[in-house]
Amino acid sequence: MQPSRRLTLAALPALWWPAAALQAQTPTPLRVVTGELPPMTMPGQPGQRGVLLDLVEALLKRSELPAQVEFFPWARAMLLASEKPRTLILPLNRTPERETKFQWLVKLYAQHFTFLTLAGKPRVDTLEQAREARVGGLRGSSNLAELQQQGVPAERIYQATSIADMHRALERGLVDALYGSELIHTDAWRRSGRDPARLQTGLTLESADVWLAAQGLSAREARGD
Repeated sequence: MQPSRRLTLAALPALWWPAAALQAQTPTPLRVVTGELPPMTMPGQPGQRGVLLDLVEALLKRSELPAQVEFFPWARAMLLASEKPRTLILPLNRTPERETKFQWLVKLYAQHFTFLTLAGKPRVDTLEQAREARVGGLRGSSNLAELQQQGVPAERIYQATSIADMHRALERGLVDALYGSELIHTDAWRRSGRDPARLQTGLTLESADVWLAAQGLSAREARGD
């Protein structure tokens, strides 16, 4: 385990726990919120809940910080993490729009975001093709804003509640393509029993670091008042 990560997580209580909680013999457990995003985070037994969730749970345990993991639709997880103290979220893309809304605790991974289509259908290999397609994205994800910044009309973007919802929309012809993490989508597609050969990747539009994050400091806290 990297010493820098141990030190970062050991400092978590000082970042946002109330003084009373710090003084308690048994601190209130942290709340860890996430979505079902295999192979990064997924329900299961401890140690088998996805590579990033397993890592975070191991780091918290090593730092002697009790925590309770909960799964939500991604937009709901984002809302909880942005509003509730002692709430962590992963895996969260670090974007300029989110910079002050969260505390960025541990960088976990760098992922690539790409367009995916069904094999035998036209691939999305250019932005021009993306702007003409019906594209599925995950509600609450920074991917939706990126699509619009690249000129994909909002009315052509389908906001899905989950990865499974995105895959069903693609199979049913509700969208022409999906946009999201190549790793998450290809792994979830395979885990659902679908033939991996039926899914093809196209243009990779961006890459981003994903983090373990928590509720941002208030303006008063940031000033040290």
